[in-house]
Amino acid sequence: MDELTLVFPSAEYAQEIAAYRDEFPADRMRVTPDPDRIPGLDGLEEFSSVEAWLAWCEEMRGKVSWYMSVRKSDGRIVGFLCLRHKLEYDDDDPEFASHIGYSVRPSERRKGYAKAQLQLALEKAKACGLTSVRLVCRDINTGSRRTILAAGGIYVGTLTGEESGLRVNRYDIPLE
Repeated sequence: MDELTLVFPSAEYAQEIAAYRDEFPADRMRVTPDPDRIPGLDGLEEFSSVEAWLAWCEEMRGKVSWYMSVRKSDGRIVGFLCLRHKLEYDDDDPEFASHIGYSVRPSERRKGYAKAQLQLALEKAKACGLTSVRLVCRDINTGSRRTILAAGGIYVGTLTGEESGLRVNRYDIPLE
């Protein structure tokens, strides 16, 4: 696995961001029942263009930070993550909220990038002053569960959405 660096999304990467989004199949696994939502790219589907989404990301700076995980060797975007500085910016129900949302490009999975990306996200969370982060994943998402546990995740419990029926595992990761 090549080394990753976190980069703020920018218009310079607009085509690559769109290509990243388009690589996800419609039946991808997710926490929410919304088939258009890609973890780490929260809200992109709601905007008419990548540029409009980037402007919204800029408006949210200080509350939510988005990062592209870029492979240093070739500059390819292999993942995206979203760091929510407070849980209130994630979900109407704080029980289902997560400080960090992340995804890895389908063609780059099973190469260790999710673990590397989450470690970088934890460093950013600590730099924002967080002392612990909450992460959630579908109970059937074994890859995400393994990634969270490898990063020091402590299982908190499983919730079932009243409307969606989706089962979501919750984990806390203390930041030292």
